[in-house]
Amino acid sequence: MISRNKIKALIDLMDKEPSLKPRLQATLAQFIRQDPLKFKNVLEESYGANIPGYIKDILVNIKREERSAAFGNYFKAGNPSLLKGMLLIAGIINPYLSERQALAKFELLKRDLAAEMDCGFDIFHKAEVLSQYFFVRGKYRLESLNSGVKVLSLPDIISDGGASSFAMAALYCCAAECFDVKADMFDAGGKVMVRLRDKYSYEPVYVDVFAGGRFVGEDECNIYASAHGFSWSGALITPLTSKQIIRRFLANLIYVYSKNGEDGALAIVRKSLSLAE
Repeated sequence: MISRNKIKALIDLMDKEPSLKPRLQATLAQFIRQDPLKFKNVLEESYGANIPGYIKDILVNIKREERSAAFGNYFKAGNPSLLKGMLLIAGIINPYLSERQALAKFELLKRDLAAEMDCGFDIFHKAEVLSQYFFVRGKYRLESLNSGVKVLSLPDIISDGGASSFAMAALYCCAAECFDVKADMFDAGGKVMVRLRDKYSYEPVYVDVFAGGRFVGEDECNIYASAHGFSWSGALITPLTSKQIIRRFLANLIYVYSKNGEDGALAIVRKSLSLAE
């Protein structure tokens, strides 16, 4: 069992010799895992409410490691839900937010949307309601990954309205499927599109989230495809699976954490992605 004096000595050394922090952080993390309550008590004695940022980062990454393990079960499942995967992504971004809390944000969105959606609506009317809800009334906006990881986090997207184009397409699909709509994401030569279908309509609806939820006809899809050097056929579309979508979310997180120099988070997300192999 680690002693209080040893924990305090390590913290004091890291405070006095900042150059040693990168080498000693792993040891400090090990102390925290061995006896989190004792570490908490020493931390409060040493700093009160003014906990140094580097210690906060270690604590957050320990929580991230706990959340990361859930991706193993997700990628082993036969056909896991996209919503479940997005909740796991949110848990990696903010590990102190429980899955229940994150889901509650989506449930509020669903109830809000249900007030405008009639179960008797056809697929075209439902698609119109969805696009109006997100891009007109809700004023959701597309943001670059350079804005930070919040544009990939479902609860943050719902609260703030800012999403990466890929995350926006995923949220659009999750919302659509709450109202008897089969929603797919597919990659049209580098541009992610959404396809909506139901059991009553022969014709699907194609939605371009890059263009504020605008409906796109197959003729326009064909023109776009030709411009990017591939042949379009609605019948040959291969939708992305939920696992493929979540893998891309993790790849996007790797990009952001790498760009921001967040090595601890980067290592954990890479480990999470490796569970998909």
